[in-house]
Amino acid sequence: MSTFEVLVVGAGHAGIEAALASARMGRRTLCVTIRKDRIGHLPCNCSIGGPAKGHMAREVDALGGQMGVTTDLAMTHIRRVGTGKGPAVQTVRAHVCKDLYPILMQEVFASEPNLTVIEAMVESLWIESGRLMGVILNDGSRIESRSVILTTGTFLNGLCHEGRNQTVAARHGEPAAVGLSASLRELGIRLRRFKTGTTPRVAKSSIDWDKTEWMPSEPEAGAISFVNDAPSPRGELLPCWQTRTNLNTHEVIAANLQESAMYGGRIEGIGPRYCPSIEDKIVRFADKDSHPVFLEQETWHGEEVYVQGVSTSLPAAVQQALLETIPGLEKVVMLRPGYAVEYDMADPLQLTPHLMSKLMPGLFLAGQLNGTSGYEEAAGQGIVAGINAARWTREEEPMDFPRNGSFIGVMVDDLVTKGVEDPYRMLTARSEHRLLLRHDNADERLTPLAIELGIATEARRKRFEEKWEKIERGVQQLESAFVSPAHETVFEGMGLAAPKGKQSVFELMKRPEIDLQKCLEIAAAIGLEIQLDDEPKVLEQVELRGRYAGYLVKQQRLADNQQRLDDLKIPDGWDYHSVNGLSFETREKLTRLRPNTVGQASRVPGVRPTDIALLIGHLRGKLRSKAPALSETVISTIPGT
Repeated sequence: MSTFEVLVVGAGHAGIEAALASARMGRRTLCVTIRKDRIGHLPCNCSIGGPAKGHMAREVDALGGQMGVTTDLAMTHIRRVGTGKGPAVQTVRAHVCKDLYPILMQEVFASEPNLTVIEAMVESLWIESGRLMGVILNDGSRIESRSVILTTGTFLNGLCHEGRNQTVAARHGEPAAVGLSASLRELGIRLRRFKTGTTPRVAKSSIDWDKTEWMPSEPEAGAISFVNDAPSPRGELLPCWQTRTNLNTHEVIAANLQESAMYGGRIEGIGPRYCPSIEDKIVRFADKDSHPVFLEQETWHGEEVYVQGVSTSLPAAVQQALLETIPGLEKVVMLRPGYAVEYDMADPLQLTPHLMSKLMPGLFLAGQLNGTSGYEEAAGQGIVAGINAARWTREEEPMDFPRNGSFIGVMVDDLVTKGVEDPYRMLTARSEHRLLLRHDNADERLTPLAIELGIATEARRKRFEEKWEKIERGVQQLESAFVSPAHETVFEGMGLAAPKGKQSVFELMKRPEIDLQKCLEIAAAIGLEIQLDDEPKVLEQVELRGRYAGYLVKQQRLADNQQRLDDLKIPDGWDYHSVNGLSFETREKLTRLRPNTVGQASRVPGVRPTDIALLIGHLRGKLRSKAPALSETVISTIPGT
């Protein structure tokens, strides 16, 4: 019988990052997948990144993950997003070749010495005497492992809908897993039904491109991975195109709403709020005459074009009819209709902040199984689960991902503290400290952790350290060079007001009319010697630090205060009924959720700030904690105060 330290079920985006993180940390790792040729498959769109998702893709990369590296090689299109907003929102969105991306992921799996991959379907967890032993396959064979990570995506009791047609399947062409859900229920895991969907695919040669808006790639947007200066795709960067629905489109949909699986009452699963189907759009936003539609090439040389914005569970004939009302698609050939899929998901409130089950030590859950939507959300959870499963097998302390350190941390904290009512999607607005969590500084925040864990390559470590050494040196030079009112003539010659007192050149960037280039011009005119590295990413970081210095200091102070609450641990099995004065609602919620820290307890919906203050006092008194006293400033960071 085979024995492993970490066993990963599934090889989608969560499974890939979980398996690679574990293997790269030196653990004997097994990945069980139904089909090896579907490792890294992209069942929905061909996109990586976008608002908030781009931040998480960069964070996965900064942690030594594979998503960004493979995206740079398989990239067919890239654009910047959020450019009209501040740096906290700006990121990138790429498309990848759906043929090449999984091939590259499969090559990475094959080259990883600590990773074994087998084709099989897991029927149930293997539990003896209340202890997780591994998994049982559908042929009855058993595989022993100290820890198990479930990354099953939409496979648990998957049911696909196209109009009135129903197919037991996880996604197009792949069978559902029907046994594992029963095993999870027996363990006490609460399962619910969620729903997602995909769009029709159409033939590129049948589109009238003259009636659409051309959207070229922006290669200057840079690479997804921090190990690359620029993407190096194995083909040319392609455009995508935009068109729109119209009132005719909406009339076709409205006339056939009852044929939709969702509006016909044949779907019980809850769908994503932030990625609604086209049926949802015309019902929920009835005041809108049109909705944007993007046409995205799925491969470099194939015919398939993804119709972004038209996710649907309408019958194929209705899908064809509605497509023909959209400018550019009047004579379109539909290669494959869209469909909806509903599946079992597990309540993430039953997980620790390390994504381990509270009901079964050694069992980890990641990805869509936890109620999220999106490739990037799955990858982020996968790498957290992979790291912590690997550490658990060697009885090492779990690795925390605080919400003030990454969007991955925000997501995990939201899932395990607040739970989900519908498929969770990452938004920049979910973070209280998003100016600290920019997409451009993900390596500064997370690559030191990857180095500590041993999952960063030597090349990544060296590149990271050299980059940030140049940045620190540049900032120090600017902070050590000063201007004063005595330099009034120089400032006036450039049409600028002179400083009212002595000020560093670095501080000048707080003025909206003075950027880094202008600072260097001022310094040169005064005779100050400043020699910055000319690497664009270095200059970008130096300028961002100067321009937003005041805001960054303020957000960091708030983040530090919040972290002090998260550093105050709550012992396992703590009796909340022993805390006099706690409201009944707070006692009930904290007893059920079992938060790890006071910070997590403070974010539980419905828990009052006054209850948290009582809890802090009780913990420090009962445990004679050596934790530093929490000031009113720290207490004020509790939500609701």
